[in-house]
Amino acid sequence: MTLALAPSTVSSPEPRKPVKNLREKGAESFHSALTKVLTTALENALEAGDHPKAISLINRGFAEGSAQLGCDLLCRAIAVVGTARTWTVQLAPLRSP
Repeated sequence: MTLALAPSTVSSPEPRKPVKNLREKGAESFHSALTKVLTTALENALEAGDHPKAISLINRGFAEGSAQLGCDLLCRAIAVVGTARTWTVQLAPLRSP
């Protein structure tokens, strides 16, 4: 007697996305809130013509957020004020993984 196995009709499940731990979720939530706060504050500072405050907020984006957030804020400031203004910002040191 010979037994033959029928091909499986069950498809393989799609690979699961890694589940974020509480620390990762917290960091993501923090960065999202920080982005909103700094962006709103930057818009208000630019509208008021308060360039020193705008620079402070951009620096904060680099230091407390990420290089991308700092760059986004700086680009926004340049778009509003123009390239005639010289922007001096301080980049945060690289973080070790």
